[in-house]
Amino acid sequence: MKKIILVVLVCAMVLSVFACSAAPAASSAAASSAAASVAPASSAAAASVAASSAAAGANPTIAFVPKVIGQAWWDYVRDSGVKKWAADNKIDVKYQGPTTVDAAEQVKIMTDLVSQEKKGDILCFSPNDPNACEEICKQAMAKGIIVVATEASGMKNVNYDVEAGSEQGLGAFLMDNLAKQMGEKGEYCTMVGSMTMESHNHWADAGVAEQLAKFPNMKLVADKRVSSDSDAEVAYQKTKELIKKYPNLTGILGTSSFDGPGAARAIKELGLTGKVFAISVALPSETKDFLKEGVLQAVGLWDPAIASQAMLNLAMDLATGKTVKDGMDLGVKGYNSVKITGTLVQGDAWIAITKDNVDSFTF
Repeated sequence: MKKIILVVLVCAMVLSVFACSAAPAASSAAASSAAASVAPASSAAAASVAASSAAAGANPTIAFVPKVIGQAWWDYVRDSGVKKWAADNKIDVKYQGPTTVDAAEQVKIMTDLVSQEKKGDILCFSPNDPNACEEICKQAMAKGIIVVATEASGMKNVNYDVEAGSEQGLGAFLMDNLAKQMGEKGEYCTMVGSMTMESHNHWADAGVAEQLAKFPNMKLVADKRVSSDSDAEVAYQKTKELIKKYPNLTGILGTSSFDGPGAARAIKELGLTGKVFAISVALPSETKDFLKEGVLQAVGLWDPAIASQAMLNLAMDLATGKTVKDGMDLGVKGYNSVKITGTLVQGDAWIAITKDNVDSFTF
């Protein structure tokens, strides 16, 4: 009997020792997992994230941060883009942004959202200041959060940046149309939503490059670029100031959706229709009357609601481990065969809006 008891005690001691030796191994595995999550999210890392999400059988938490809320462009993105996508896919999306075009406030919102998200979750956004967003995006990617941006082609800490087309293409399109209206001669100025909005400044730069290459009789005024603060009222006031300062000014190349409508209002009020011309990215609903009256001849656009859905589809592809490759279909019009270079994803979705087709748009 004593021998049996002794054997039992020895077995218990062996099991106890084995359990103690196994604990450090488990801690080591956890440490290894934590270290892996610190690496910037690549396609391979996203696939790993996807596998864990799929195994858990749960949808990722998704946050979408616009430049601003309470303005027509981004409210349209929310209602016709993000909300529709969420309903169609039966996945909740948090849509949260600053109430004014404020880079610091946007970063604060992104920081709060990232603190709530975990590995395999998704952050989509459009930055007011790409440089200001780099650090929080870096932190998000270190946690294994999938980060997809738009209007941020120069950002480093994103999985992908989705654009409707090339920045050079849009800038050239805007300039070609403005030059035609101006008779390819005269003075002009460029206008952006803010001096820190990367995409706006890239479009304006591309427009100037197009002018220098193709329209030598046009001249950029000394105030080469002004900011509308993404506000039609500011664009209106700045246009009046420019016209007063430069009596020979005949063109304004804008890039925010507020530049064209604001400039058109000033041109009409000053009785300069047909003498001073403006163009920008703009919503059909906000430029319809100006187009039909001839104050504006054309505006450029992509459908931002569709663009938001392309972003969300791409993010979900990453979250579910699908291969991201050049020529892939993101499932929405204009993004059926995207061009991918590094982290830049480009569709073919530019739209020219004129008096002849403005009534065909619902936004």
